Amino acid sequence: MTRLSGAPGGRVPAAGGPGLRDALIGIGILMAALCLVELAVPSSSRGFGGSLLDGALVAVYTVTGLLAWSRRPHNRVGRLMLLTALALWASRTQDDVLPALHVLGTLTSSLPLALLLHLLLAFPSGRLPSRAARAVVTVAYLVSVAPQIVVVLRPAVTEVAWTLQAAVGIGTLVVTVVLCGRGLARMPALPRRQLLPFVGYGCAALAVIAVTVVVLHLDPRVGAQQAADVVQSVMLGGLPIAFLVGLTFGAFGRAGEVAEAAAGIAAASVEPALLDTLAARALGDPGARVLWASGADEAGSSRFVDSGGRPVVVLPERGWWPIGPPEAPTGALLYDPALIADRNLVATVAAPLGVAMDKQRLIVELRSAVQRLEVAAEELQTSRRRIVVAADAERRRIAQDLHDGAQQRIVLVGIDVQRLARQADDPSYVRSEAARIAEHCGSLLDELRGLVDGLLPSRLQDHGLEAAIATLADRIRIPVRIEIDSPLGRLDAEVESTGYYVIAEALTDAVKHAGARQIAVVVALRDGRLQIAVSDDGRGAAGAVPGFGMRSLRDRVEPLGGTVALESAPGGGTTLRAQVPLG
Repeated sequence: MTRLSGAPGGRVPAAGGPGLRDALIGIGILMAALCLVELAVPSSSRGFGGSLLDGALVAVYTVTGLLAWSRRPHNRVGRLMLLTALALWASRTQDDVLPALHVLGTLTSSLPLALLLHLLLAFPSGRLPSRAARAVVTVAYLVSVAPQIVVVLRPAVTEVAWTLQAAVGIGTLVVTVVLCGRGLARMPALPRRQLLPFVGYGCAALAVIAVTVVVLHLDPRVGAQQAADVVQSVMLGGLPIAFLVGLTFGAFGRAGEVAEAAAGIAAASVEPALLDTLAARALGDPGARVLWASGADEAGSSRFVDSGGRPVVVLPERGWWPIGPPEAPTGALLYDPALIADRNLVATVAAPLGVAMDKQRLIVELRSAVQRLEVAAEELQTSRRRIVVAADAERRRIAQDLHDGAQQRIVLVGIDVQRLARQADDPSYVRSEAARIAEHCGSLLDELRGLVDGLLPSRLQDHGLEAAIATLADRIRIPVRIEIDSPLGRLDAEVESTGYYVIAEALTDAVKHAGARQIAVVVALRDGRLQIAVSDDGRGAAGAVPGFGMRSLRDRVEPLGGTVALESAPGGGTTLRAQVPLG
C-alpha cells in the first residue's frame, strides 16, 4: 500500500519532461552567448552602457519566455517571447562595426514591434483568435521586414521606405489597439480583469511607441532620437513584467490552467501515469498525483489507487480534491497545500482531469466492446460452420436410411411383382404373393413414416408441442413426469420445433449418458418466452457432457434470441434450462 505525504517517494518528472528542460537550458545558454557577443563587438554610436541596457532587455524577454514555455509547453506565448528576445538582440546589432551584424540589425530593426503585436493579439492562448488578428499580424511582419530589405538593397530610397514603413506601421499599431480594446470590452468581468495586466499595458506601450515612431521620423535632433529610443526600450522592457503579473494572477496563470490541461488531455494516450505528469505541470507541484476511485471501504468512504493500481493512504498533511461528483468521485487530485494555497486553482485543474479519466474509461470500454464483438463474430462463424456440418451429416444419414431401408424394400417389391406377373395363371400363387407384397408395402410405409417423423414429427406438426412432448415421454423406457404450467396452444412453427428438439435431446442424453432413473419435464409460457426445464437424477453434468450436444442446442436456440444453460446439483442430477422468445 502506498502512503503519500509531503515528501513523496517517487517524483513526477519536471514540467514538460527532461527533453523540453534540456532544450530550454540550451536556448538560455545560446541567448546568453549572443548577449556576450553583442557586448564584445564595438558599436559605432552606443557605448558600453547602451549595450548593457540592450543585453538586459534581451535577457528579460529570454527569461520570461523560458519560464512561460516551461510552465505551459502547449502554449505558444513562451515561444513568441523567445522570438521577441532574439529579434531584439538582432535589431540592436544595427550600430555594430561588423558589416554582417550591421546588415542583420538593419533588416530586423522593426521586427520586435511586429512580434509585440503578435504577442498582444495572441495572448493568453498563443493563437490568433480571428481573421482580422491574423491579417494585422501578417501586415505587421511585412511592413517590418520589406522596407528594410529595400533599404539594404537600395540605400538611395531609404527615406521613402522608412516614411512608408512609419505610416503603415502606425496604422497597424492603431488597429491592434482597437482589436484588443474591442476584445476586452466583449469579455465578462472576470476574464477582463485577468487579461488587463498584460493586454492593458501592451496597448499603452503601443500608444507610446507610436508617438516615438513619429518623433524618430520627424525630429532629426540627436537628443530627441536618443530619448525616443530610450522610451521605446523602457516600454518594451515593461512588457515582460506585465506578463509575469499575468502569469501569477491573470489569464495565463489561472484560466491558462484549463487550456494547458485540456491540451495535455488531447495529446495524452490511455496511459494513466501521463495524467500524473499533466497534473504536476498544470499545478506546478512535482508531487501532484491523480488517484482513481476503487470502491468504498467498510465505513462507506471512497478508496483510491494510484496510476499503477496500488492502494493509497492519504496522510493528513496532504491535500486532495475530488474529481467528479463529490458524493461519488471517480478519482481525486492529490497535491501539496504548502505549495498551492489557492484551492480554486486545484478545482480548475481537477475539472479537465475528470474529462481525461472519463475519456480513458470510455476508450477501455470501447476496446472491451470491440473484443467482445470479435469473439461473438468468431463464435457466430464457428456456429454457422457447425450448422453446415450438421446439415450435411443429416442429409447423408437420410440418404443412407433411404438407401438401406426404403430403397431396398422397393426393389424387393418390384421383384415380387415381376415374379407375380410370370405366375399370373396360378391363383394360389397369386394370392400368397399378393399377401407378401402387401406386407412389404406396409413395412415400407411404416419405415417412411418413421423417417418423416424423425425429420418433423407429425404429432408436433398436427397437434402442437404439448402433444409431441407426451409422445416423446411415452417412448422413454424410464418414468417421465410432465408439468405444463398452462395450455400451450399452438405456437410459431420455429418455436415449437426448437422446444421439441431441446426436450428430445435432453431426454435422450439423460437415458444414454447420465444413467437417470426418472426425469421431470416442466414447460411454461412466461414473460413472452417458452421456458423449458428438463431435470434428471443421474450422474450430473460430468456424466451428461459427452453426449449432450450443448453446442448443437445453442446453435438451434440462440439464433432465435433464446438461451440454454446446464446446471448440476451437488449430489447428482442435471437440469437443462432453455428459454425461447415467442415472437
